[in-house]
Amino acid sequence: MNDITILNGSDPAGKIILSKDKVYRGINKDFVIEYTMIYYNCLQNDLFGRYIINTKIADDFKLDPFFLIFEHEKVKPYTYPFEWTLLMAIDSAYTTLNLVASLDKIGLGLKDGHRFNIAYHKGNFHWIDFGSIIQYKTFSWMFEEFMDAFINAIICMANGTYHSDNVTSYLTDTDEKKYTHLRTKVLMYAHEGAVAEAAQLLYQWIHFYERKMKIVSHHSSIPEAVLSPLLHFAKDFQIKDILLISGDLSTICFPLAQNNLSVTVFHENPECVDFLYSQIKGKTISITPVYIDFLNPNSKNNEPRWLKAEERFATEMVVVFQHFTTINPIDFAPLVKKLKAFTLRYAALEVTYPYNTAMITAIEQEFDIMSISTKFYHQNKKLLFVKAK
Repeated sequence: MNDITILNGSDPAGKIILSKDKVYRGINKDFVIEYTMIYYNCLQNDLFGRYIINTKIADDFKLDPFFLIFEHEKVKPYTYPFEWTLLMAIDSAYTTLNLVASLDKIGLGLKDGHRFNIAYHKGNFHWIDFGSIIQYKTFSWMFEEFMDAFINAIICMANGTYHSDNVTSYLTDTDEKKYTHLRTKVLMYAHEGAVAEAAQLLYQWIHFYERKMKIVSHHSSIPEAVLSPLLHFAKDFQIKDILLISGDLSTICFPLAQNNLSVTVFHENPECVDFLYSQIKGKTISITPVYIDFLNPNSKNNEPRWLKAEERFATEMVVVFQHFTTINPIDFAPLVKKLKAFTLRYAALEVTYPYNTAMITAIEQEFDIMSISTKFYHQNKKLLFVKAK
């Protein structure tokens, strides 16, 4: 039992169970028939893996007092909504509405509509709260929660901020009137049970913001002197997961993923993250773009219940571009400590020649230097490979 964690939650149907790197959902006795029927209804209508995270009835795991246990495909790494960009927020909203419309066609609905019930996973967004699916029409408060969560976030992000208690301050007088009319009409449709009509109005509102977006290319040419040593190191040391602190070589995630590596990409520029996401959306690919500042990764995470970035994104190997190439006399120690917090084993650091003595000294406090790539790229740069002490 030491390797089993049951998460606290308010869902009367059951609980989430974590065990041996797997995610289960235990269903309480009074809800077994209902969720068995919901499961097979969703399965027969091809909703798992399309809008809902892949789910199956667990045949290798039992735990009292649950009478039915589902196993969900694990989302790893898990990103929070405050680590998404505008395009990702838009697609998460579309997926939720697609699920609502699909459930309505088969006599099911949703009872919750907040953004923490959906997650990015391998190129797509998936609904992860199976317990919020019900054998009834989607509730009107789900639509109200959806507008407060998804629509308001999209409006804020389109105006350069993550959240505001006064979202209408970002709207013109004309758009505020349209927004108020939208809310009224959506809730009217929802109260009448016209789920498809309510969803269609929200599609149109989201599409208005999507049309205004411009994806800026951040494509960069990847030097062979960078890619080749990384691939050789990953193969020699059996690396499967890489965290890429991308700098100006963010698109190296594509050839890394093509070589069967799972890549998480940190970038503090939302335009760059949107570009990466635009290249992988809808594809089954092991790349996770994250809108995050490596030097201050928890700046938008101000609630203690959400896991810190260092816990969620810790990986076998971290690859860092730009951060160690400065020639300015900075204190490298905090940078090195931040690096070590994310890597479980190894790191590859972009460094310039001649090497900064203070940088090397700081690195050696936390890492053993293993090797350095043989060829220069971009005139005076190489990759320094290190192992965490």
